[in-house]
Amino acid sequence: MFSGQRVLVTGSGRGIGKAIERRFAQGGARVQLVARSREELEATRAELLELTQEVRATALDLLIPDSARHIVSEVSDAWGGLDILVTNAGAAAQGGFLELEDDVWSTGFGLKMFANLRVIKSAWPLLKASAGHLVMIGGGTARTPDRQLSLVSAVNGGLAGLSKSVAEQGILDGIHVNLVQPGMVKTSRRQKLFEKLAAQEGIDTPAYIDRAIRQLRVTRLGEPDDVAELVAFLSSARSQWMQGSIVDVDGGQNKGV
Repeated sequence: MFSGQRVLVTGSGRGIGKAIERRFAQGGARVQLVARSREELEATRAELLELTQEVRATALDLLIPDSARHIVSEVSDAWGGLDILVTNAGAAAQGGFLELEDDVWSTGFGLKMFANLRVIKSAWPLLKASAGHLVMIGGGTARTPDRQLSLVSAVNGGLAGLSKSVAEQGILDGIHVNLVQPGMVKTSRRQKLFEKLAAQEGIDTPAYIDRAIRQLRVTRLGEPDDVAELVAFLSSARSQWMQGSIVDVDGGQNKGV
């Protein structure tokens, strides 16, 4: 399905980003990994090389402003263009607004909002040339903010608004743009939050998770592959009439209309 296509996913060393790159690799795409941890990238690259012939991996801190231009230049030099961009990087700190210091807010917005935006702007000419696809990854807290995820909620809300503006420019430039909002996905970061909250309540983590599933009234917690399948659909001609859509993948967590 994606044979020979050129794919860049930010924040792709582990978790959701890794699952997204794996899905494209399964379809025969040429994939570019980028994250801060070289060790994680190399491990992921080794796995994906069993699925597709070309897997590039670059360790970069996207908080550094010039990193976006650097990674897009690497892709352009190697492949001469780009067909699919997925902006997934971002690890905003968890906690209530009273406990998070100002610098934590700056870092949270700096990575998930501003760093990904710089990558989008740098890659835009390549996506325009290929009539390509852009999938932005936000989060379900944009619709259902959480007291313990004040920064995450604020960033995701901003990304949702930004995606509409980017998608409108995409109409003018022939770029297919949509946003995915995952709910509770079983990643290492989410596991740490569960452990923290369970400890605060004096219960074990599995019991906390079971209670959370019941309280949220969801089918189950998500897997990274659940998000990856949706991203693959939104990166294909099958979803071409979707433009500027904000799509929840959350097991029914969002109850709004």
